Amino acid sequence: MLKVARRRILLLSSRPLTTAKLQLPKNVKDEMPKAYSPAIVEINWYEWWEGNSFFSHHKPQPSTKKFSMVLPPPNITGTLHIGHALTCAIQDSLVCWNRMKGKDTHWFPGCDHAGIATQVIVEKNLKSQNMTREQLGRKRFEEEVWKWKDEKEKTIYQQLKALGATLNWEKAVFTMDPKMCYAVNEAFIQLHRKGKIYRKESLVNWSCQLRSAISDIEVDHQLVDGPKGILVPGYDKPVTFGYIYQFEYKLWDSTERIMVSTTRPETIIGDMAVAVHPEDMRYKQYIGRSVIHPVLHTKLPVIADPEVDQQFGTGALKVTPAHDPKDYEIAKRHGLEMFSIFDDRGISNKNCNQFHGLPRFELREKMINFLRDNDLLRGIMPHQMSVPVCSRSGDIIEPLLRPQWFVDTQEMAQKAMEAVQSGKLKIYPPQFERVWFEWLGNIKDWCISRQLWWGHRVPAYNIAGPKETAIWIAAHNTEKAVEHAKNQGFDFSAVHQDEDVLDTWFSSSLFPFSVCGWPEDTADLRKLFPLDLMETGHDILFFWVARMVMMSLELTGELPFKEILLHGIICDSQGRKMSKSLGNVIDPLDIVYGASLKCMEDKLESSFQKKHLSSKEFEKAIAEKRTAFPSGIPQTGADALRFTLCSYNVKSHFINLDMAILKRNRLFCNKIWQATRFLFRLLDDIPPKTGSDSFSWLNEPNNSSLVNQWIMNGLAEMVNQIDGAMTRYDFHQATDALYNFLYGNLCDVYLEAIKPLIGKDRQESALVLVVCLDTALRCLVPFMPFLSEELYQRLHSKLADLGIPSSRSVSVLVAEYPSKDEFALWRNEELEKTIDSVLRAVTELRNMKLEYGLAKSKPDAVFVCPSERVLSQVDQYSKLMSTIAGLNVTIYGDICLTNSSEKAWVSRTVENCSVHLNLAGMIDRNMELKKNQEKLKKLVENLARLEANMSTASYRSSAPAHVQETHRLKVAFLQTEICQLKEYAKELDKM
Repeated sequence: MLKVARRRILLLSSRPLTTAKLQLPKNVKDEMPKAYSPAIVEINWYEWWEGNSFFSHHKPQPSTKKFSMVLPPPNITGTLHIGHALTCAIQDSLVCWNRMKGKDTHWFPGCDHAGIATQVIVEKNLKSQNMTREQLGRKRFEEEVWKWKDEKEKTIYQQLKALGATLNWEKAVFTMDPKMCYAVNEAFIQLHRKGKIYRKESLVNWSCQLRSAISDIEVDHQLVDGPKGILVPGYDKPVTFGYIYQFEYKLWDSTERIMVSTTRPETIIGDMAVAVHPEDMRYKQYIGRSVIHPVLHTKLPVIADPEVDQQFGTGALKVTPAHDPKDYEIAKRHGLEMFSIFDDRGISNKNCNQFHGLPRFELREKMINFLRDNDLLRGIMPHQMSVPVCSRSGDIIEPLLRPQWFVDTQEMAQKAMEAVQSGKLKIYPPQFERVWFEWLGNIKDWCISRQLWWGHRVPAYNIAGPKETAIWIAAHNTEKAVEHAKNQGFDFSAVHQDEDVLDTWFSSSLFPFSVCGWPEDTADLRKLFPLDLMETGHDILFFWVARMVMMSLELTGELPFKEILLHGIICDSQGRKMSKSLGNVIDPLDIVYGASLKCMEDKLESSFQKKHLSSKEFEKAIAEKRTAFPSGIPQTGADALRFTLCSYNVKSHFINLDMAILKRNRLFCNKIWQATRFLFRLLDDIPPKTGSDSFSWLNEPNNSSLVNQWIMNGLAEMVNQIDGAMTRYDFHQATDALYNFLYGNLCDVYLEAIKPLIGKDRQESALVLVVCLDTALRCLVPFMPFLSEELYQRLHSKLADLGIPSSRSVSVLVAEYPSKDEFALWRNEELEKTIDSVLRAVTELRNMKLEYGLAKSKPDAVFVCPSERVLSQVDQYSKLMSTIAGLNVTIYGDICLTNSSEKAWVSRTVENCSVHLNLAGMIDRNMELKKNQEKLKKLVENLARLEANMSTASYRSSAPAHVQETHRLKVAFLQTEICQLKEYAKELDKM
């Protein structure tokens, strides 16, 4: 900005912009309001930024480095939640930082079609209108989903803009845009022709409600400790889980019986064997023999398999290959027949003989009664178990055998592991490398087909030939499929495209290169791919990130990005994950704009009426909002929200959002606002000299006052800390550096220290404050773009009016980011240590004043410090301490203070120094002693009660861990306070 950095010029000088466009969107010459208001500050700037294309850097030179990244495309299922805001805050901080560092930045926005999730929510919408997708038909249903997409995409993009996300909007995509669909089809075709995609019948996670296979990520595992009713779609009453059933199989060749255990008696008809562990002595004599199926009266073999858990139930396992993943693997090893008993709706099929046509959980009751009537049931006992639940529909997952499309991932996974092992791909935080290797090392082939209407239709065509022969051909359309069949010399009679759609994660896995134009050889693909960074939540490391790496290596031969940064899962202040079932989900715009309790309740009511929330979720959400926000959510603004989200260690596994921190950071915005107003008053009162030498002092640190040297040293240290923190992705350390400098050093100390100054000293301090504020605002941009722009424009407009030179950028978004070497001349660690020690002494003096009830008094104070640096400039240090502490402070290198009728000293030690207050005539000694004794007695009683309660056996065994920890901290606090009161009593006795 100033002489020390003359190289800083208008970064947009090469971009042809009209004068009208460069016109600021608001009058920054108006008098600043007395208090900061996000409603005033954050208005108009975004439209101005976007209209002037500030999100796309100036026209880069050939040598300009680039920084490219994609925003994980939000699902069009609804609006953004606070987790999306976290991703946005992290990514935008990096984009802004790199842009201001001179890089050519590209941040791709987009939305994901979210096949299952979107179909479910649109069907719920139809249900609220007493309609179903079957009544509409596939074409009309797809039209309804596209309407939904248009509405939600618009809302999502508005939310991102309200958060200040500086995305390259001209590059926005939707995962079912024509060019994206072409990329998806091409990927499928290439992989199919390589033999990497194949079709087979296999066991999949099946939702009977959706009538589709679903991915592992869409399965929630609900733990039940014993009998518990769970509401299942399609059933009028809750279905009870949490029992284990024991029943007997009769041996085929004797009257003996084998007792087996199961949690799913409804699948007995599909049993194909009984399995035992080969070393289980209880069953060795039965291996190789047969039992009688209780319903079908067929022979079932007794087989030995080492995967059988001898400790589970009776140690004998019923094997139902078509309805259990572990049984499926056993059946494959032993060549057992696969016998399916349910259709895609979960209704028992004709294989069930007299039991066909029953919903599966009604069949359960029938089978229990059947076993009981035939003297085969031996027990029903409570049992802890995990129930697989479809996260989209609430249905209980039914493993089913279905023909599906799969990706052979074995070789791809090996290449993805090698990329990390070789260091070509880096993962932050590094502890996730172990998770990466564990998952990829045990990967199974990926089921990519879904039985839905919404999504990318599988580009595979069944070519029917003579004598019931058929082949599958992957192609972009029917014509190309036919052409391909003819080229193969296949005589066909009919062509039919597969009705299924592809797993949403399939298209998402192509995102880093499909957004750049792949498979076409586009300029973006050549210039921006591979991306520099993939930043996302650690919960989708496998489902998305690993698949992007596998698919990119397979289809492009390159890694999709150089680094992976994983952030934690955002929780509420109590550490609970945010979810509809808990009712603690927060809309980020409710924080940005504020929301009354009624407004939040109305939104929940609307979601409930549209069937987006169940009655239980609705009631829970209402109760949670009334408890957490009885007065609503105050307007906090996008800047305070972004700063707060980045102030957490985002690499932590979980991040607990505390509304108190949001409030603190809104007050921080006001603190910066007030510092700017104070500077403007300084500049108005004493206009500094104008001309090119206004900032010549920047090159001569030793000629400045102690406090100016100290604050400029702090500025240099802040810039250095931020540079290192951003490079390491430690955003919380960058925000800490900003907060500590602006709030702690600049506002609490420096402004107080310069208030009494007059004349030349006041003028120099005003210019120092200009440098500090300009630099801090540019450092603040990645976290608080709106406030930074508002104050940057006001500051440089003020300087221009006063004739003070500055190299002002057209927007702070494209100003040069402060360099860690920019203020290297001002680094002075010895001075920093000395003044920090002096400030700790000031803090102790302030605390002593409060402790003795002297907030409005000014007792004499003494600071005893042997530091040569302090003693050599004793007048400056004495003036600094007196100003900040609000006392008359005298400094000595060594002195013996004694009490008398006129002097009653109380003392505190601060490191190797000490501070002293003269309380003579300031307090009533007898009254203070009485108050001290009463307070001491009360604290001792409280401590005794708490310790007695904590010493009981029942407390130690039953009190929750977090309660015990809270009590331990309280005990430590009480003990400290008691010690302080005892010391105070001793001091009073000496008076």
